[in-house]
Amino acid sequence: MQPTGRTATDKQFSVHLSTALAFAPVGIIWAFLPIHLYSLNASYTLISLVSLIPALETILFSPLWGGLLDKTGRGRQIILVAILAEAIGFSTFPFLTTPEEFVIVVSLTGIFTASFIPVFSAIATWASPRRYGRAIGGFWIAASLGYGASTLLGGIFYEFFSVRYLFILGALFAFASFVTVIFFTKQGLTSIIAGDGSRGYVALLRQRNILTLCAISLVAIVATSAFNGFFTVYLVDSLGTSRLVAGFAASATTLLGAVAFRFVGPLNDRVGRKPVFLLGTVGYVLYFLTIFLVSNPVVVTVLWVLPLYPLVQSSAAALASDYTSEADRGKGLGLLESAVSLGGGLGPLAGGLIADRLGLKSVTIFSLAVALVATVASQFFLKEKLARQTIGTVVQAESP
Repeated sequence: MQPTGRTATDKQFSVHLSTALAFAPVGIIWAFLPIHLYSLNASYTLISLVSLIPALETILFSPLWGGLLDKTGRGRQIILVAILAEAIGFSTFPFLTTPEEFVIVVSLTGIFTASFIPVFSAIATWASPRRYGRAIGGFWIAASLGYGASTLLGGIFYEFFSVRYLFILGALFAFASFVTVIFFTKQGLTSIIAGDGSRGYVALLRQRNILTLCAISLVAIVATSAFNGFFTVYLVDSLGTSRLVAGFAASATTLLGAVAFRFVGPLNDRVGRKPVFLLGTVGYVLYFLTIFLVSNPVVVTVLWVLPLYPLVQSSAAALASDYTSEADRGKGLGLLESAVSLGGGLGPLAGGLIADRLGLKSVTIFSLAVALVATVASQFFLKEKLARQTIGTVVQAESP
């Protein structure tokens, strides 16, 4: 039975609020931890481990968390455990002194936070049957607002106060998320279809569509993360901007992304998933080409904040939702997140190795080439599950 009316609205609100609060601490790691590690004389390769090791953990644990959700339907309990681990990890940050210690703690918490995307996004689709583009868009709006709030406040804290206060801010976000989820009703983050008609991971991967989607998504994320994983370092160290500007840029990226998801999510339902995915990869080709040719800090910053990633993320997740039943949604999105995380780890690793030898600017050439590969592969191998006309019909039928 699908949720309708006020029940669906309440469920969406609980998912979105808990998503925003849970993702806020992740924004601090993404935007500011590379800068802090660089200030501790860490190499680019070591900094890349902040992305690579959690990515490898996500490859292993994201499908397992999604499978656990499919089997038990206990989204609330899974989320609470993951957020508590995140809060404890951030609470240790003020006491760490070496880059290696930060890498170890981030890696330990990554085992649990690997559940965030498959669990939160699967729960979001439960309340929006067949309108998966809109549901995934709503999920990423909430996640982006969490990122944006933490990077905006984090930039101010990092510029004017000790880095210790930045880490305390992250811990407070995590504990606030934990307390908030406790007060939600059990039904808000729980499924009643757990285990019904669920298939195994091998059966899902035998679907050529799922395997192809995961492979192409991996390539696209390698392209984007190879350079973007070091972008705040590039702004501060290579282009001479302040850490406050880097924080504002990171915040603008996520907040504009939240706005973009509001339109991109429904766009997936109206025009199809593949055209939206292609628009994202072509956008990245043009982005990296321009970054390579231009060194003006203002121009580079403006280009970085352009919301290209919602196009790829929302369309890939919507395709994964199309390819799976509700009983397999957690596993399907978990497999996709594993591929995305592998790309998110391999990209910064490749970027770090290139930057250590040739400089950060050279990484843009690598990202440009890989983005071209992703674009060509998307055009020839990515398939729509639903015909565009059918998608449009569903949207019209369910519109108020």
